[in-house]
Amino acid sequence: MWTRMLNSHSRSRTQSGERGFSLIEMIVAMVVLMIGLLAVASAISYALAASNRGRSLTNSKMLIVSILEQMETLRNTRELTFEEISNTQQDDSTFTGFPYTEGEFRPVSTVPGPDGIFGTADDLKTTANGPDDTTLARPGVTRQIKITTFSSNPYLKRIEVNLRYTSTAGETKTLTGISYLQDDSHGTYVH
Repeated sequence: MWTRMLNSHSRSRTQSGERGFSLIEMIVAMVVLMIGLLAVASAISYALAASNRGRSLTNSKMLIVSILEQMETLRNTRELTFEEISNTQQDDSTFTGFPYTEGEFRPVSTVPGPDGIFGTADDLKTTANGPDDTTLARPGVTRQIKITTFSSNPYLKRIEVNLRYTSTAGETKTLTGISYLQDDSHGTYVH
């Protein structure tokens, strides 16, 4: 008798433990899981957008820095004299300068052009007198290079590079970098 009661008690326990999940419990679990997956997808999308925004800004900064460093390199290697690093052509020089017009932005080329110097008027040319090849321009990026000589110190120049670029959101943004270039052949020390 005890065994029969024990067996019957075990059977009812097993039957109640094997009931499983109801349809409503499954639907609730699926909704919770779907909300979690949508949150993860949203976070990934936000992270990718932030990464792309940061990449555009970083690339623009690197381009400005490379233009400013080029000025120092041209002076240090004596490829250009301190006087030739300007926005206009200097007397007794074949170098035409870094063209600048207030409010005008020029395309940024991927190659320096026939003169071998980035930021000059021939950047989009494959030959000295050839037409501009717009396939050489970086898409969505333009620049200005403004070089100012100080009247109070003719051995110091201010170089301002303004870069316009299109952000990943489609907005046009402007980034400015400023550096100063000294004529190393003339000391500016007080005697």
